[in-house]
Amino acid sequence: MNKFFDEKQIFSYLDGKLSDDERINFEGLLQSSPEFRTEVQEIACVYRLSENYKKQKNVDVSAAWNTLSRKIAFLTFREKAWNFIRTAAAILLPLFLLYQYVLWPAVSGKVSEQTITLSSASGIITKAVLPDGSEVWLNSQSELTYPQRFKGRERTVRLKGEAYFNVVSDTKRRFNVVTPHRMTVSAYGTEFNVNAYEDNNCYKVTLVQGHVEVVAEGLSEKKDLKQGEQALFTPETKEMITVKADTYVETAWKEGKLVFRREKFESLTEKLSRKFGVKIVLKDEKLKDYEYTATFTDESLEEILELLKRSAPITYAISEQRLDDDEFTERIVTIRSRQ
Repeated sequence: MNKFFDEKQIFSYLDGKLSDDERINFEGLLQSSPEFRTEVQEIACVYRLSENYKKQKNVDVSAAWNTLSRKIAFLTFREKAWNFIRTAAAILLPLFLLYQYVLWPAVSGKVSEQTITLSSASGIITKAVLPDGSEVWLNSQSELTYPQRFKGRERTVRLKGEAYFNVVSDTKRRFNVVTPHRMTVSAYGTEFNVNAYEDNNCYKVTLVQGHVEVVAEGLSEKKDLKQGEQALFTPETKEMITVKADTYVETAWKEGKLVFRREKFESLTEKLSRKFGVKIVLKDEKLKDYEYTATFTDESLEEILELLKRSAPITYAISEQRLDDDEFTERIVTIRSRQ
């Protein structure tokens, strides 16, 4: 356990119950310590799963009814059983009808309107179970919103950022993922990855198994993806194309890995920025065209930058964090060309 924050304080942070000073110190340590960030990620995963389970568990009246039924059955062997049953029926039937046709529709209607918003901080990958049993992994700096109960013929969630979905099959209820710029990914039961950060100039949908449809506002044609294919949507031009995809490269992040295959340096630094919660500035335009092939697992930001420095003519500098107006300033990584 970290010498500054124990498990109780980590849970307090997740609940938003730390004081301002404790929160500032906590978030500073979260950005500067990979070990502490990993520890918080593991605790957050368990915390989110338990919270989702408590929120999604429906009220079960069957246990109470079974107890009453057994009591009624036992009393039938006694002399006054009939009178008891008749009296119980006279009392319970109106209550049951009231619950069945008045109270329950009102309660279930309110529950269906409630939504859950799940967020993942920098360096944190969060796993959650949706109301229908579907699993979702939420990448760093992402947000997922979904109803406490899916109601009707469709299961719809809203995503800002990146997430991997393992959707429970239900041929009667379509599963929809709605992203910024009104791109919608639809399926009945499959596995796929959606990368749709709001500031990205290109959104990606990668199909791992099964079948999905991808549509976007302003496009009359939908894209039907096959396994191993990827839809690329450009919000600015409203264009969408289909290409072959390396599903391992696109989904390795949910295992805590960063995998690059001839990746442009600009795209690579965007992923590093989100993973480590820093701002990366490329000072030379020609740096954007550098390509890298690499796999990173548990390396810190400094270790990754050193490895990149050895394989390309670059140099970098990392600004120190400062406390400004009771908040830690963002770390800035400046990368220049040595040529």
